[in-house]
Amino acid sequence: MFTKVRNRMESDEGFTLIELLVVILIIGILAAIAIPSFLNQREKGQDACAKSMARTMQTAMETYFVDNNTYSGGTIGALNNIENQVTGGSCGSGTAISAGQAGSAATCTGTDPGTAGGYCVAATSAATSGGSNHSFSINRSSGGAITRFCSPSGKGACGSAGTW
Repeated sequence: MFTKVRNRMESDEGFTLIELLVVILIIGILAAIAIPSFLNQREKGQDACAKSMARTMQTAMETYFVDNNTYSGGTIGALNNIENQVTGGSCGSGTAISAGQAGSAATCTGTDPGTAGGYCVAATSAATSGGSNHSFSINRSSGGAITRFCSPSGKGACGSAGTW
């Protein structure tokens, strides 16, 4: 009698094909649910880094004003002397336009720094997997009003209104 039980137990080892297929199907369903939520995390991280760089540039521009009593010389090079994190790196790149400077940065949308008392600082995130960059700018008008713009609107960490 013991030999019959022993032979039966030895022949029933392992999983059946159906059991393996069910496990693989469950793993596939869980992966299909989880992967899309993880794909956007890198883009959001790059956008958060660019936002942080724009805020750092704003602080450096205000520090430049305290030191020089004007915004007009606050170029990206001058800001880098105050805070060496504004030149970019893994986040992307930064630009600064102060009052009275000629030209404009494409990322400084909807701003006119005027002739005195205004500036625009902008940071562009590193390229995403889709190849697009997101721009975040902080604008101070000559009247002192601060606005924040981003583009493209509705993508990444940029709201549908184009502000952040």
